[in-house]
Amino acid sequence: MNRSRKLLLAIAVLTAGAIAPANAQNVHITVDTSLADYILEIACSGEEIDEDRLRNSRLLQKQIKHHSGNSELFTMDGFIDAAKAAASCEVRERDLYRFRHVVEDREQIARAIAFLKEHEAELSAFIVENISPYFPPEQQYSGEIVLVAASWSCGGFSMDGAFFVDVPCVAPSIEEEFQAVRILSAHETYHALQYAFFAPFDEDMSSIDTPLEAQAYLFLNLLLEGTAEFVADSRKVSGDGTLAVAFRDLAKRGYGRLESHFRWLDYASTILAVDEDSNRRIRDVYQFGFSGSTGQKFYYVGATMARKIEAVFGRDPLLCVISLSPEQFVLAYDAAVVQVSEEDDYVVGASTLEAARRLGEKNISFRSCL
Repeated sequence: MNRSRKLLLAIAVLTAGAIAPANAQNVHITVDTSLADYILEIACSGEEIDEDRLRNSRLLQKQIKHHSGNSELFTMDGFIDAAKAAASCEVRERDLYRFRHVVEDREQIARAIAFLKEHEAELSAFIVENISPYFPPEQQYSGEIVLVAASWSCGGFSMDGAFFVDVPCVAPSIEEEFQAVRILSAHETYHALQYAFFAPFDEDMSSIDTPLEAQAYLFLNLLLEGTAEFVADSRKVSGDGTLAVAFRDLAKRGYGRLESHFRWLDYASTILAVDEDSNRRIRDVYQFGFSGSTGQKFYYVGATMARKIEAVFGRDPLLCVISLSPEQFVLAYDAAVVQVSEEDDYVVGASTLEAARRLGEKNISFRSCL
């Protein structure tokens, strides 16, 4: 997934403003509703849209960039054309941006946006409270959550420093979805923070062509998604909304099958060790282990690893470990299990450890964090 994800944090300030906790002054979040407000304003208005305003919107530009990364069908021209139709209370036959919601369910979406505005300080405070303990206190980070009323993906997505919440996805039962929105926002915000203090990383799969590069990419995403799930535990999602139930079901299955998922991690390491079409192999492994459609198994493996490292070595060592090259995360978890072995621990397989050790030969060791 194209993660250029960055949520961004300015606790307070949303449009109304709020006061940040004293211990979280280095993390700030703002919530921006301007794009959603304008789309609602023009829907079925019969007025001519402000095309320049849309084309020059940095938020819409980011949104289109994200969507176009999944398909070349998504363009700014296409969005403008769909917006013009929506202003006339029409929906294009190929409704790529799902404008039908603002045409057919305008009041419902307006109510959801109003609800999120009303609770913006609570949303920001929740995100900061959950992620700031896992961000170096000496660093500063600011970002934003953007509400969108017309987009391609249900739930949310991130691009170039902003996290977008798809309002139509949660509008039918916004009160029941609010906890899911908070957890999702915290997860995606943490991905933004990862760019700030993790070892420099590249999420582009296109250049991968060797077994070791493929294994390194596996460990990178194990670290990125695992730590984001760790700081924003999806098991804590409450409510009976569609998104909330989906999150909870994924987490229940994911954490309930950890023994199997740890084995699959080792199978994946073994598959990637074969020197044959490494790029195809890592794409298949990524789809299998990190896609929501297949249960995002390795999210829960990585979260379990982070939880164990913190339990055995402490939070500061965990922060240090996750800022190193990703294979050190795997090696630190293995060391934590060896040092404090418990009945419900899960062992890292031989192929995974072999790959991590090879990748870590010339890198700073996790032991420097202890």
